[in-house]
Parts: sequence; structure tokens; C-alpha cells
Amino acid sequence: MKKDFIAPILVMSLICLVMTGILAIVNNITEPIIEAAGRERADEAMIALIPDADSFIPISYPKSAHFPSAVREAYQAANGAGYIFIVSTNGFGGEKRIMVGLCDMGYFNGSTVLSHNETISFANRVFEVRDYLETQGKSLLDIDTISGATQTLDAYQQAIEYVYIALETLEEGVQ
Repeated sequence: MKKDFIAPILVMSLICLVMTGILAIVNNITEPIIEAAGRERADEAMIALIPDADSFIPISYPKSAHFPSAVREAYQAANGAGYIFIVSTNGFGGEKRIMVGLCDMGYFNGSTVLSHNETISFANRVFEVRDYLETQGKSLLDIDTISGATQTLDAYQQAIEYVYIALETLEEGVQ
């Protein structure tokens, strides 16, 4: 009776232990590959926003009351062609991560959404207007509202405003 009860427990425990080991090995093998692919995609997105840049170097930014906490990462083009900021804001569907590019003079150069949880119909309304404005060299700050996508637009506009505040704070620190 004891053997019938203990044997299945030992077998299942051994199976779980072996599978955990195999998953750990697979994770160790694939993790650097996945990270490298992610860095490559991020570099491609940055170059798409600032085509004149040769490469990007991370900017260490101050943790101060003036610097927006929504800015998650900041980069400067190695050749001085511009800046990239990755900002996190909340829209209708929750958090969205937006990459914004500014040229060397601090003018808006373009933006892209890295991730979002917005309802696709709301997001598409904003993205269509964004794409149209950016072909004209403008940003979403140049409009007041998009019918039916107010919170999504507000979050996007807020991200762009945070970027300008961040750049201003960085420039004040340089002087």
C-alpha cells in the first residue's frame, strides 16, 4: 500500500525536477539571443526616428523634481544629430510606452509606440492622425482632440510634453 502511494509522488517529483532543469538550460541559451534581438529592434526604431544618427549612447539623467519620472530611458546620438526618449504614460487601456525623437535643435522629429494596451480602434485613430501630422513635420501637440479617442490622445500628448521637459532639464544641467 505504501509503495503504491509513494512511487507516483517520487516519479512526478523527478519529472518536475528534470523539466525545471531543462527549462533553465533553455532559458540560459535563449536569453542573450532574445536580448540582442531586442536591442537591434530598438536601434532600428531609433535610427528610423533620427536617420542622421550613427549610433546612440545612453544619457544619465538627474533624478530630480524637475525631470519627469515618466521618462524611462534617454539616448543621444553619438554624432549629435538628436535625442531619443522612451516615455511611459497611461491612456484609456493602461500603460503605453512611446519612443520620441528630437533633432539636435530640440525640434520634434517623430515618435513610435513601443507597447500599449489601448482598444485598437482608439489607438488606430490616434496613430492615423499622428502619421499624417508627422509627414508634415508636426506632432500630436498641434491638435486639440480626436473624437472618440480623447484619453489615448491625451496620453500620447503627455508623453511628448514630458520629452520637452526632460530635454529642457538636461540642457539646464549642461549650462
